[in-house]
Amino acid sequence: MLKLNRTTEYGLMALSYIRGKASGELTSAREIATNFDLPFEILAKTLQRLKEQGLITSTYGTRGGYVLSKDLTKINLLDFLRVMEGPVGVVSCVTTTSIPSEARNAENNCCEYSGSCSIRPIMSHLNDRMYEFMSRISLDELTRVPLKSKTVPEFTAEYIGEEP
Repeated sequence: MLKLNRTTEYGLMALSYIRGKASGELTSAREIATNFDLPFEILAKTLQRLKEQGLITSTYGTRGGYVLSKDLTKINLLDFLRVMEGPVGVVSCVTTTSIPSEARNAENNCCEYSGSCSIRPIMSHLNDRMYEFMSRISLDELTRVPLKSKTVPEFTAEYIGEEP
């Protein structure tokens, strides 16, 4: 079972919230943390990672905050997960993203059973299919899903200037 970590979840929540703002309107980490009852320190680190990866930009100062810097239609879920979590896969022996599935073997990505493993080709194929599926889901699509905000219960990802 692929399980996302909290920072990935917080990243998706933050991107969804930021994209719901008017173009150029800044959003602070405190505002997002308050709206979704998230731990501020973890959210701030998550936003820093998103900034380092170029998904958002920041403005410093008392009226500072974050805005989107990339078109979310151009970023797929697989790439986002790799940024937030590192290699992603159904089992660890098939998560090396730089090695094509047919070239993976016991020497370049293995576990203690690699010499006698008979299910690795199946897991590798499953992993490739999962990658294919996740690469077809854009962050634009994911961040359109309505979110429940602690302070703004009617926040539903309706975006200014866009059709719902």
